[in-house]
This record gives sequence, structure tokens and C-alpha cells, in this order.
Amino acid sequence: MFGLVEWRGAGERCDAEEKRLGGVRFLAVGIRRGDGLRAARSLRAAARILEKHGVVQAVFPQGFSRYERFAARGIAAVDICPLREAAAAAIVRCAMAQRGIEPHRATVALCAARVTRAYIAAAEALAPDIRYLQLCTAQGGWELSQTLRSRFGVAAPVLPAPEGVDLALCFDDSADGIVPRGIVLPLCDEALRVTYGDERTEEYGGEPEQLLAAWYASLALRAEEVKVKRVEWPQSANIAVER
Repeated sequence: MFGLVEWRGAGERCDAEEKRLGGVRFLAVGIRRGDGLRAARSLRAAARILEKHGVVQAVFPQGFSRYERFAARGIAAVDICPLREAAAAAIVRCAMAQRGIEPHRATVALCAARVTRAYIAAAEALAPDIRYLQLCTAQGGWELSQTLRSRFGVAAPVLPAPEGVDLALCFDDSADGIVPRGIVLPLCDEALRVTYGDERTEEYGGEPEQLLAAWYASLALRAEEVKVKRVEWPQSANIAVER
């Protein structure tokens, strides 16, 4: 079960209760706003309750910053990486649209230490209409390149690093220090911000991406249902670095 940490007002109790959001069960605990004694006590109590019930991942409120109080008891924010990996192709398309890059003229690199299911899914989703696709990976790239050629008629070279790309999508930190001339999207980096088009998250008050990630991990949300509305990437990633 995932935890759900909620802001509670002055007249509301901070007791724990089970809630079902989007078809998924959460153990909800309340916390107080501010830096006073009551707020500090509510943080400790909430973390203690989640730990007691074996919760290790939770959805936190928007604007929350005191993650260290929960980390001390082994409770982290819901892992957003699997959600972003499932939405990798949509993230690429959204970023290109924001920059006015037309897919049939674009060169896109997929960077990772090894090929994974998410990497394959992104490559197969992008291959039909991306002009040039580069597979920058040390393991499994050749097999995937052959698959893309036979299924889509696409020649996707396997390269050690991106070359002259418009956009590079990094599934891990394998491309650290190798920055191409173009947009770099570090998929699991907090510096990358992704806004989704699921309006259900607005009514629950939790951090939207964490909530979607919890639904995705619980199989209540399919990859094809994830809609990417906007992508914000670190501006330093647009600068070419000499190697």
C-alpha cells in the first residue's frame, strides 16, 4: 500500500485513514502547515504511522519540502522513474513540439547503459516518424537496431554517444559528460519537470506526478493513458560541451 500525506487544517484531525483514489488504496495521514511545534509533531506522527504499517513510498502534498523527516523512517516519495520511462516517447514528442522541431526532420538519440523494455518501447514508438534515430547504448543495441530495420524499415545506428542530434533522451546517467548540441532530457532527474494532462490529480491535492506514478505502479493506469502536457528541462542541457 502507498501512503498519502495530506495537509490538514486547524479544525481537522491528523488521524490515519484508508482512502481509495483512482481505484488504488492509500493510507492517508495528516500533517500541519508551518514551522511551529504542532507542525513538527504532526510530521513525526505521520512518519511513525506510515512506518508502523510498512509503507515505504508515499504521495506527498504539492509544495511539500520536508522529505527528510520521512526518509529518516525509510519512507520516500513514490518513484516517478517508471512512469516517465513509460511516457518516454510522449515526453520526446512534447519537447519537440514546444521547440517547433518536426519529427520527420528530427534526429533523436536514446541514451542508456543497456536496452530495457522501456527503451525498446520508446524506440518502437518513435521509429515510424522520426527521421533519424540513434541508439546510444552499450548492451542490446544491435539486436534492437535489427528489429527496427525489419519492422519499420528504419536504420537506427548504434553509437557510443549522440552525434548531431536535436534531442537526446537519457534513461540513466550513462550520458553524463556527453552533451550533444541540442535538447537533453535526463529522464529521472529532478531538474526535468513533466506536466501531465490527467485532470483527476487536481481534485486530490497530492503532487500530481507522484500520484500518477502510484497509479501506474498499481496497474490502475496504463502507459498509453499517460498524457504529457508540458516538459521543462534544464537550460544548461541545451549547451554543447567539447569533449
